[in-house]
Amino acid sequence: MGKLDRLQEWGSQLEQTLLSLVKIPLFSRRADRLPEAKESELVILANGPSLSSTVTANRDFLKGKELMAVNLFATSPLYTELRPELYIIADPLFWLVDEKREAVFGSLAAKTDWELDLFVPARALSDPKWRPMVEKNRNIKVHIYNTTPVEGFRSFQRQIYRKGLGMPRPHNVLIPAISTALRMDFKKIYLAGADHSWLPEITVTDDNEVLMHQKHFYDRDSSKADTVKKENLDSARLHTILYHMHVAFKAYFVLRDYAEWMGKEIINITPGSYIDAFKREKP
Repeated sequence: MGKLDRLQEWGSQLEQTLLSLVKIPLFSRRADRLPEAKESELVILANGPSLSSTVTANRDFLKGKELMAVNLFATSPLYTELRPELYIIADPLFWLVDEKREAVFGSLAAKTDWELDLFVPARALSDPKWRPMVEKNRNIKVHIYNTTPVEGFRSFQRQIYRKGLGMPRPHNVLIPAISTALRMDFKKIYLAGADHSWLPEITVTDDNEVLMHQKHFYDRDSSKADTVKKENLDSARLHTILYHMHVAFKAYFVLRDYAEWMGKEIINITPGSYIDAFKREKP
């Protein structure tokens, strides 16, 4: 990289840092105190189509590790079978679509007969509808986390992430899940069901409608291609979908750097995963 390129890169990082410094007081709140980790290793149970087979084939691997579930995991039979200690919700549609909100929070309230730490984004505070659904279950303890996207100089990012005031752009639930786990005392974080194999599932119809088949382990036999909804519930165009993928896959490299700086390790145990940032292992 030449001097001009380095100067431009430095200028871009400075601009991102200053912008982040503006966003943090506007959109972040003081981060909640995190629960103590009961084990040194965590398995994040992402909802990709491979999760069921990974769990079935590796029951012994899961023993002695804490489990973190995400988004609609509670609607599946695996929820009461695995009884995860941690649960994180991120999809903005849970605050916009009544059916999705009732599915996840209703399942959590009805099924959770063990102690559960539930993480919801700060934006959830503006939606009062979900709270009564979980507050009636005394086993569930709610923690608020910040999803403010923070970019800029690497040393600046690390400090803000560690304080819980922001994270890499959270374009899917796995980014907040990893970010939250890294703030806890886990030394190793394993990713299961993190397929992220969406590229072959995108099609464009003759009417220029962009469809994406987003398969999950709990609906892989019944799901079908559909439009991708933005936060305003409009259908996303192809360039928007691809941009969000770019941002997400780039964020994993930021999280890998952050984990290494903290002396921690993120390990992907998902067969066939498209994520190219983390070390791969077979469980």
